[in-house]
Amino acid sequence: MTAEYYIWLQLCLGFATETVSRVLAVYGTAKEFYNAPDSEKIKKCRLNKRQIARLHAIPRKEVFKILNDCKSTGINIITPEDSEYPKRLLNIPDLPAVLYVKGKLPSMEQSPVISVVGPRRVSQYGEKCAYIISNTLASCGFTIVSGGAVGGDTASHLGALEAGAKTVAVLGCGINADYLRVNADLRERISQNGCLVSEYPPSMGVTRGAFQQRNRILSGLSDGVVVVEGSKKSGTLITARCAVEQGRDVFVIPGSPSLPQYEGSNGLLNEGAKPLLNINSIIEEYTFKYQSAIHSPNSVIPMPSSEPETVKAQDTIPDVNSSFTEPKTEIDTSMLSLNAKSVVEVVEKLKISEFTVDDIVEHGDLSVNEVLSAVTELEIFGVLKAVAGGRFSLN
Repeated sequence: MTAEYYIWLQLCLGFATETVSRVLAVYGTAKEFYNAPDSEKIKKCRLNKRQIARLHAIPRKEVFKILNDCKSTGINIITPEDSEYPKRLLNIPDLPAVLYVKGKLPSMEQSPVISVVGPRRVSQYGEKCAYIISNTLASCGFTIVSGGAVGGDTASHLGALEAGAKTVAVLGCGINADYLRVNADLRERISQNGCLVSEYPPSMGVTRGAFQQRNRILSGLSDGVVVVEGSKKSGTLITARCAVEQGRDVFVIPGSPSLPQYEGSNGLLNEGAKPLLNINSIIEEYTFKYQSAIHSPNSVIPMPSSEPETVKAQDTIPDVNSSFTEPKTEIDTSMLSLNAKSVVEVVEKLKISEFTVDDIVEHGDLSVNEVLSAVTELEIFGVLKAVAGGRFSLN
């Protein structure tokens, strides 16, 4: 079994280090490196003091605990020796020694792969853009990659899933880590319709710098990266700069210079990123390279026509004084998935001002998970909003 040697190598050398590439260039495999004399390893691979100290500090029980954790929770271990290991990652200087995967990693060589990223505190306009771009590209045969976080990442994954396509979430912690519970259902859905990917052992929690480190994998897996929006300090800019260093395309949705959420992303345009004014420009970019994989979408959702003045906070307090008033403006459901339309139809049929997920399940034909996904989609499109007590109301 070769996985144990790569897990040891990863624990020994650390994450996001170019030393892994040097080890594989010199020795070919982690096992050969493991069996080589220490003096030779240190000299040929230019190990630093921390790495030298850890050559004999990693107990075998730690390696086998990780192996057992993976086996008991259905996580696959993929190393550079495996055929499933994405070839694109083999070409980045700081390739991950191990990929932990829950679900099935889609083929990343035969079809175009795009990372769609946005900040956690994303504007409603940015959230809609992330959903629409991912939904349209997924409908055309693209694989959508994002980071599995709230905000822009969630919208990106949902867009792909609602198109009936697979999506990949690259996590900044172990797959089994107790982190971001609000997205637990989404991660489960992704693992069943694509996969969760992490270079961190399954039980490893969030550490300083982990999310910055994982961004190189986001871009490394992809042909190009779409930046929905980003302030000066947004992590989306790190992903974009990783993409540039790796020779990937960077697309940016231009935003108003007066809005802070576009200060960073607009700056990428000055550095040579491609302005994204129409989704077709991405499709056309890769049509020649992936002629057999790209096809026309089932339906085309237009991009939102305007952007909001403020960024939506994820922890906004619901307006508990809001009321249901008649008559209401007719809701445009043309851009919604069938499940989202079904939720709207049930609410309008019941003629209730506020409702819960259980109300929809009881009076409709959707499962709890389908309703939860549809409710998130409806929030993204501004069709409904959350109110007090886990309830919702139509806007």
